[in-house]
Amino acid sequence: MRVTEALREGRALLEAAGWSAEEALREVRMILGHILGVRPLDVYLSLEREIPEERFRKALAKRMRGVPLAYILGQVEFYGRVFRVEPGVLIPRPETEVLVETVLAEDLPPGPLLELGVGSGVVLLTLLAEDSSRWGVGVDVSPLALRLTRRNAEDLGLAERTFLVRGDWLSPLAPRRRFAALVTNPPYVAEEEWAELPAEVRDHEPREALWGGPEGLVFIRRTLVEGPPFLQPGGKIFLEIGYNQKDRVRELCEERGFAVRFVPDLSGTFRVAVVTP
Repeated sequence: MRVTEALREGRALLEAAGWSAEEALREVRMILGHILGVRPLDVYLSLEREIPEERFRKALAKRMRGVPLAYILGQVEFYGRVFRVEPGVLIPRPETEVLVETVLAEDLPPGPLLELGVGSGVVLLTLLAEDSSRWGVGVDVSPLALRLTRRNAEDLGLAERTFLVRGDWLSPLAPRRRFAALVTNPPYVAEEEWAELPAEVRDHEPREALWGGPEGLVFIRRTLVEGPPFLQPGGKIFLEIGYNQKDRVRELCEERGFAVRFVPDLSGTFRVAVVTP
């Protein structure tokens, strides 16, 4: 099968399945670029090349069944770097880059970073890649997530500065005032919001990485309650939060006497809470 035929056929099938013409073309280019080992736009330089027809059709069939494109490709771009992803681990979202940018812009004391719910490692590893003076600890309850983070750390040459711990949130760590920052993109989808999630998220991504309890605040509350003893003087907590959680998070911080400010994403939605215990 030639690339030009695959482009035409793939676009037509995705459009018939409900994709817009623009999205269908973009996704077929990404699949073909991955198969060819080139950037998606460079697919047009390879129109007469032959590709494995069965591999292309299998990838296209998965996408039409709603399997997220990142799982099909086995990778995702985040903050200008490519990371491995696989089923069973949350797919990083572009808005989470705001969490990284907020941490990098903050005046923090020297010292290591701690990420809770490390997932594929994109947040912690990006922070370490951008600041060579720091090392970091990532905690996750999922062995798959920790294994994936380790592979991403090795790919980026960060394995020596990355330490991974399996366990439930902060429970596997001793509460020593060692970290300059505690960073997390916690599960924060509320029970009533679960049915509203896109089907490809709800049906394919791990529930435990998304569902945050009845109000979506279980892990946010745990972080605010359990996290401060792990921080150095001057250390801060950085939380990614849901689009409608700003007021409730402010209340939780004020109840404990913590200062908090909120950082919006590009759409104006308050996406990150910066907490000073």
